[in-house]
Amino acid sequence: MTIRTRRVVLLSLLGLSLICVNLYAGAAESYSSDSATSIVFSPLKGTPWVKECVARYPEISWLADDKVRKTGEGQAALHGSYSEQLYGRKYIEFDRTIMTIYCLKLFLDGGDEAYSVLTADQPEDIKLSKESFRTIHLQLHALLTSHWGGMSSLQMAQTMVAALVFGDMGKSQKARDLLGAYGAIASDHDDFYEQAMPLLEKYPELCRDFPSFAALPEAGKRLIIKVANLIHYGHVTHLEGGLEMFTKLKESAILSTDPVAFSFDLAIHICDVAGALGHVNKTSSLVYTEPTHQTMQRVGYTIRVLSDPRKGEIDVYNAYLSYCASSLGLNAKNRSHRILARIGALMRLRTPQEGKIIQVAMIKLIKSDPSMRHRIIAQVDQNNRPYRTPTYIPAVLVNLSNNPRLGMTKEERLAGAITEGLPFIVRVLERYKELLAKREIDPNIPLNLNKIAEAAKGPSSLLDKEFLIDKEGNVHLLI
Repeated sequence: MTIRTRRVVLLSLLGLSLICVNLYAGAAESYSSDSATSIVFSPLKGTPWVKECVARYPEISWLADDKVRKTGEGQAALHGSYSEQLYGRKYIEFDRTIMTIYCLKLFLDGGDEAYSVLTADQPEDIKLSKESFRTIHLQLHALLTSHWGGMSSLQMAQTMVAALVFGDMGKSQKARDLLGAYGAIASDHDDFYEQAMPLLEKYPELCRDFPSFAALPEAGKRLIIKVANLIHYGHVTHLEGGLEMFTKLKESAILSTDPVAFSFDLAIHICDVAGALGHVNKTSSLVYTEPTHQTMQRVGYTIRVLSDPRKGEIDVYNAYLSYCASSLGLNAKNRSHRILARIGALMRLRTPQEGKIIQVAMIKLIKSDPSMRHRIIAQVDQNNRPYRTPTYIPAVLVNLSNNPRLGMTKEERLAGAITEGLPFIVRVLERYKELLAKREIDPNIPLNLNKIAEAAKGPSSLLDKEFLIDKEGNVHLLI
């Protein structure tokens, strides 16, 4: 990054901060009279607060079901989860959603106690700073006072919570049963969400079954529908796909025509990230650390490049890839380093030390099987591909890197995730391409490695495992 570019970035961020401060100056007055009726401003804590969340947003309870499609990342905490307290059993997607709302509540609070709660169980060396916590607080308050569509601060807060509740509705079998007959049939839960939200507006009779949506102001409904699945921030953050990740957002022109809507969507994703391990820890965010915050801010800044009509998907992709490479101590102009930067992003690695570990592991892998060099390049070093972005590849690699079977130290496990996980993922992608070429699978259905992510937490190696890919894009291990 040049000195001039750094100045532009710093001035942009300074300008945003000044805007947020000015907006915040009147924020307390604008919503204080309504705060008693909003769940995110409620004085309740713990289980009573969770019960109130479910009472006001009953669709959350749909995630407390054995048929829910669970994300296979992270080991669930053993005892004391809110789902166990309310339903007598652990339902990890319920606990995650509750935690996302709780993180929104803490960010909106913005006080010292809220900061201490959010960061209590984060490692000291990567703990979210007070300054960064304050940044999120101000960004959220800027949204509260944006008056988008004429909404009050209370109505915007209500819409934020509803967006968090509905974001994973595609994992709920009840939601699928209710909306399937109306055309929401996508296997991928993000695609289902995109199909489902307009149906609630088109068919008012459905609102009887979706009371949280029915309770929203009309502007809140429009806002959620407008941004539903325009971009998958997780895919961008971890460089899971190529240029196709940005196309839908660019074509919408929302960054230039409605930047507040984009900021709303990104803010909801930040809260979603913060609560992602709510099934492991119900009070402190284990995910939203300082490195995560810096990455999320960079993602938002980089994507906003598309507000310039002269810029395209390739500009955003290369800018973010360069950031990831730099964080890992790599050179994005070097082809091998570009591949390592993508793999590092998939594994959520952000330091030069981690970059060195995966670089050494890659050399070891290629020495043991020279054919892997070409095969990895063919599958990983791609900017634009004729198929949907695969899902849950990061979860596979992250679960392997946390699996004690691969070593006692972090270094051993990271290296093992490369030498065991990468060859398996390459084989899956190669098989998927073969199926596409033979037209034996729908290219509009993304590849889904969620079941492999679950297996990656187990005692058995993936290295020589056989697998199949079903018609819905799900990858299954063959026993």
